[in-house]
Amino acid sequence: MQTVFITSDVIANLYTQQPRYTGKFLTSVNEKEYKAESVLACLAVCGPLRTCFGYQQSTKRCRVFDFCLDRDVTFIEDGWVYYTSPSECDEGWVTYGGHDYMMNTTRVSQPEAMRICQQCGAYLVEINDADENNWIKQTILKDIYCTDKYDCTTWTGGNDIQTEGDFIWGASNTPFSYTNWDSNNPDNSYDLSKPIDCVDMFYDGQWNDRPCDFQASFICER
Repeated sequence: MQTVFITSDVIANLYTQQPRYTGKFLTSVNEKEYKAESVLACLAVCGPLRTCFGYQQSTKRCRVFDFCLDRDVTFIEDGWVYYTSPSECDEGWVTYGGHDYMMNTTRVSQPEAMRICQQCGAYLVEINDADENNWIKQTILKDIYCTDKYDCTTWTGGNDIQTEGDFIWGASNTPFSYTNWDSNNPDNSYDLSKPIDCVDMFYDGQWNDRPCDFQASFICER
């Protein structure tokens, strides 16, 4: 077996400590747990495709993640220190209500937008009340304008793919508790011949249902 030597400057160069998770226990479907004698040994098993790892010195426990999310914090447990790798996802985030948001102007389908957000340790935006919706309109969408507003919509994480007319947020799998539909939407409640199952936003903050393969910009949240 080849011995892997990792020095402390590797962590400094490749990973950043994340105080937001210190002393917390994260659990996710994508994590792996190992025994490791040091944080450097933990890093050695992290692997190039993992973007986050946590280490608890007292128990020698190492947990490795595809990515870390705020919603994966399950309880407080002293001793955990987490590190994340820098990436192209590090720039452009703005904070509101304890969450970070990033606009991506690349036009993609909703499934592709979901995948890109996940690579950034995030998910397609989930809007829970009028204040959050207004903040997104006034802060993130404020510089967007089209003569026809249908031409420059922005994906959210909403859909009614599972049951027509019952809209849920894709990442949390929770039903909508707040909506801000445009007056003509949703417009696929009765015509099942056209799958219009995903939810995007106009720049004025109102919502629209749309075929999921439509190409639109999107907002990630974490």
